[in-house]
Formats: sequence, structure tokens, C-alpha cells
Amino acid sequence: MEGRIQKAREGKWNGGFAPYGYRLEEGKLFIYEEEAVAIRTIFDQYVNTTIGANGLSKYLENHGIRKIPRQNGKNPLFDAGLIRKILKNPVYNGKIAFGRRTLEKVHGTRNEYKQVEQDEYLISEGIHEAIVSDEVWQAAKVKLKSQAKKYEHVNKGKDTRTHLLSGIVKCPICGVGMFGNKCIKKKKDGTKYKDFYYYGCKHRQMIRGHKCTFSKQIREELLDDAVAEVIVKIVSNPKFASMMQEKINMKVDTCEIEKEIDNYQKELRKSHSTKFKLIEEIDNLDADDKHYKRRKQDLDDRLYRMYDKIEDLESLLIDAKAKKQTIEAEKLTGDNIYKVLIYFDKLYKVMNDVERRQLITALISEIQVYEEKQPNGQWLKSITFRLPIVDDDLNISLDNDEHVESVVLMTRK
Repeated sequence: MEGRIQKAREGKWNGGFAPYGYRLEEGKLFIYEEEAVAIRTIFDQYVNTTIGANGLSKYLENHGIRKIPRQNGKNPLFDAGLIRKILKNPVYNGKIAFGRRTLEKVHGTRNEYKQVEQDEYLISEGIHEAIVSDEVWQAAKVKLKSQAKKYEHVNKGKDTRTHLLSGIVKCPICGVGMFGNKCIKKKKDGTKYKDFYYYGCKHRQMIRGHKCTFSKQIREELLDDAVAEVIVKIVSNPKFASMMQEKINMKVDTCEIEKEIDNYQKELRKSHSTKFKLIEEIDNLDADDKHYKRRKQDLDDRLYRMYDKIEDLESLLIDAKAKKQTIEAEKLTGDNIYKVLIYFDKLYKVMNDVERRQLITALISEIQVYEEKQPNGQWLKSITFRLPIVDDDLNISLDNDEHVESVVLMTRK
């Protein structure tokens, strides 16, 4: 193990097959141009367009860019999983990493193991040539960081229905998300009558030692329609369109984060300058000097510490750039949502279930329901919006066929 770590520190390849885009000769990596074309295309398209790994996979296929068959991989297609691995692999930026992934035993099995990515690992300047520049590599890391969000899996198993408010509506007893479920109603003779969809508390059954007492089943159609009705009533306000237009025209303030980015860039330039001076001092050492070994060791230690400092600063710079990109992306997303809201009533009617789910998820952070169905047949208690579409708490009345009023409290997060 120590030998492999030392090789990594020296920037040497640690064995195994060469990464796609490189060939291996006498233990050293050399760019293999026939494969490197695809690597450059992947990074260029990822950094300079809005497409992600799935879109890149389709782009490469549509443009006839396929993998050259190898001993360790004969699938001719670049799938999204492989593209993500390529985008995260520092070898393409001229670095050698050690300990990026480790094997961990799969819980509950005897001899099954899985690879798990590590947050911290050794990374050194490689002796091989980089396929992508520092600028492109850093831009790719920023985009990966800004897009690194875990999305909730809404539909699982055979039930392919999109549950509009799944996870957004909260249990009135324990506060966890309520999720969409399906119940098949049958006739007296046992034949299927119809599917019944409802929201139920995640903990209505014993899960990891937790069980909730809220056993009510809230009909999806009833709650979905109530939420849509509330939004329609908000956007029907004559002042709403002008208020939304004002929000669209507002500029996002990124001054502080830009100052932070500038400071990190200045620190990086100074650190790189110090690094080059240390390398020059090491190169100019007199091997015949009686203190050569000590002086060499001192300079090596300082150089390694400088590499650590540069790595920390690069990480902070990536985080700051990702934060700025996220802020700008959220502003753009918010603007798009505001534009949709202006014409919500017309657009919502023609949207499919998946599009409605995407809009609701972007718009609403949580929905509260009553413990008991209200006299007018409604369950909806309050809606908390992600975006400031209402300036203050607002009461909206829901009317059923009998014109019984139910007040819904609107708040913004």
C-alpha cells in the first residue's frame, strides 16, 4: 500500500488499465488521440452548454462519437454513468489521485462489496500530459458542484402514476412527508372496480421503530385540486401580473460572493508563485553541499504544504463559484416560474402530470393538512411557497359546491 501511495505522490500511474483517452507504455500514460477526441468533446459540451450527463450521452450518439472497444470495456456507447465518472476523474487534468473510491461490504451480505466514492483522497501533479486545461476542469467541477442535488423518487414499482404532492404534503401528527399510494377497489364478485389514489403518512406502518397514529387516507384528486384552486385565486388578483413582472426585472445581488471569488483567486496566484519559487530552489540546490539532504527535505516539506494549501484554496474557489452559479440559476428558474404563474390557469390545464409535478415542486416547499376533514370536505390547511409570490400572510377562501368557506393560510419561506 505504501508503495502505491508513494507512486501517487510522485505523479506516477498506479497500475491497471489506462483511463479512456490514454494509452499505457512502460508504466507511463500518454494521450491516445483517437480516444481523447471524445474526452475533449465531453468536457467542452458540459462546460459550454446547459446539457448534463444524460444529454451528453444523446449528443455523442447523435454525432456518431462512440467508444473504441477495449479489453476492459466493449460497450460502444458513452452512457450517463460513464460520462459522470469521466467528468470527475482528475487524471484528465494531469493529476494522479489515490483513494478516490474504496470497497465497502454490502450490509446484510456475506461476500458482496460495492465501490463507494470518498470525500477526501490523495491527489498529486501527474507526470503525464493533461487532456483538458485547468480552466475547463475547474468550470466542470463548479457545474458538477452546483448540480449536485438529490431528487426524491416519487414513483416506484409498478405504479407509474405521478403523485403531484408526494412528499410535499406533511403529516399533521408527526410532520413527515405523506406519499402517494394506490388502492385497488373491487366489486362484490372480486373483479376490479377502479384504482383509488390517496396520500398517506410515511410512518402509518412501523418504519425503523417509528409509527404514526395518523391513519387517514386523503384522496389525491381532492387535495391536488384544492392546491391548484388556491394558486389560481392568487394569480387571478389584478395586481398579481404587475407584481410578478417587477420580480422578474429584479437583479440578483452577487457582490459578496464575487468578492470572495476574487480573494481566493488572488490567494491562489500568490500560492502558485510561491510553489514555483520552491521548485526552482530545489532544482538549484548543490548536491555536494554537506547540508543538501536537510535543505532538500525542508524545501520538500514546504512544497508539500504549499500543495495542500493550493488544493484547499481550489476547493474553496470551486464552492464559491458553484454558489454563485446556483444563485444565478435559481434566479433564472424563479423568473421562469413567475412567467408561468402569470398564465398559470391556462398552462396548468394543458400540462401533463410530470410537468405539473415539476412546477409544484419548484413553487411549493410544504403543504399542511388538518387532522380531520373539514365540514366543507376539505383537508387543506396551509401552503408555504418557496418563492416570494405573496408579500405577507394571505388568507384564501376555498368554496365547495355548498359554498362553505374554508380559510387557507398562505405563507412564504
